Amino acid sequence: MRRGPILAAAVVGGLVAFGSLTAFAAPDLGRAIGKALFKRAWVPAPSSTHANDGLGPLFNARACIVCHQGLERAALEVGPDGLVTGDNVVVRFSDAAGNPDPVYGIQFQTAAIPGHVPEGKLVRAANGKIEPQGLAFGPLAPTTHFGLRVAPALHGLGELASVPSDAILALADPDDLDGDGISGRPNWITGSHGRKELGRFGWKANEPSLSGQISDAFSMDLGMSTEHRPSVAGDCTPGEAACEAGPHGGTADEPEISHEIVALLASYLASVPGPKPEDANDPKGAQLFASAGCAACHQPSLPSTHGKVAAFTDLLLHDMGPGLDGGATEPGVAPTEWRTAPLWGVRRTVASGAGLLHDGRARSVTEAIEWHGGEGAHARSAFQALSESDRKALIAYVEKL
Repeated sequence: MRRGPILAAAVVGGLVAFGSLTAFAAPDLGRAIGKALFKRAWVPAPSSTHANDGLGPLFNARACIVCHQGLERAALEVGPDGLVTGDNVVVRFSDAAGNPDPVYGIQFQTAAIPGHVPEGKLVRAANGKIEPQGLAFGPLAPTTHFGLRVAPALHGLGELASVPSDAILALADPDDLDGDGISGRPNWITGSHGRKELGRFGWKANEPSLSGQISDAFSMDLGMSTEHRPSVAGDCTPGEAACEAGPHGGTADEPEISHEIVALLASYLASVPGPKPEDANDPKGAQLFASAGCAACHQPSLPSTHGKVAAFTDLLLHDMGPGLDGGATEPGVAPTEWRTAPLWGVRRTVASGAGLLHDGRARSVTEAIEWHGGEGAHARSAFQALSESDRKALIAYVEKL
């Protein structure tokens, strides 16, 4: 492939050698190259270095690190005029069945390479909500809904990948046979080879693998093709003819981002450990967490080939009620269904003021709990029924994770 053999020096400054990236497959060096790729700013095609080009024509960011500074979840940045200035938030489009908008596709792209026009801009409206404005290619389809998504923290992805599918499926109860009001279900994804795989990454558990999640980000956020998402025009549609006809760094048979690059990025991200709690010795907090019903979905730990993964998730989909209708969704997943968000690292999110839930609307753990409906309604009610001191103890426990 054209993009396989590249100068290693183009990836890691100071390392001068030629050859395929697979020649640098030693784990430590591979992770170092992956980390450098995570920081790399991609450029439009054609460029003097083929391994650097293919950005856009429509995109949200030029580099992975732009949306994931420090691999943490970041606070929303809004200018005095209401314009969203940060790159850590995107808007997704779909109808109720998860089908993309016929013109704007799956994701709202707010940037473009020279000679092209962005799809629009994100603005905080008078009602306080963030919404797409200045749509460059006409209105959304009447059936299209939109939903805000905050870029998540990227710690512990390798540990989540190591949890056996059987361990996740053992927690599923799609028909609520035990009558506890919680019916977590797996999201089965049909891959390119027609084989069904268990989704575990993304807000809707819509990617089975870390490499698939990375490929989705390249396509949606940077407008770059991979073997997993081969469209060289990214999320562009026939309704955006200039984008489809624009400069691209690859072909249908030769993607802009090679399998090697995706693998190196996956190796780096998989090596980043999950957050450890500030104080793991809090038996009262743990007991309150369990008795209130929080642990029914936010499983304190899952087994893996490397020991327990203390992520506080079951990696299943749960219907959280109309209050958490996310607008846009994925095929086969209701707009109110979400993968149980891992709670490890909550203390860092709270400390940074980044906000909780899929769109950052909850300014505190208490607010996040108050938004729980559907399968989370019982836990919310149990939390509300606690004494004030016990509520504070439970919140303190979560804020140490």
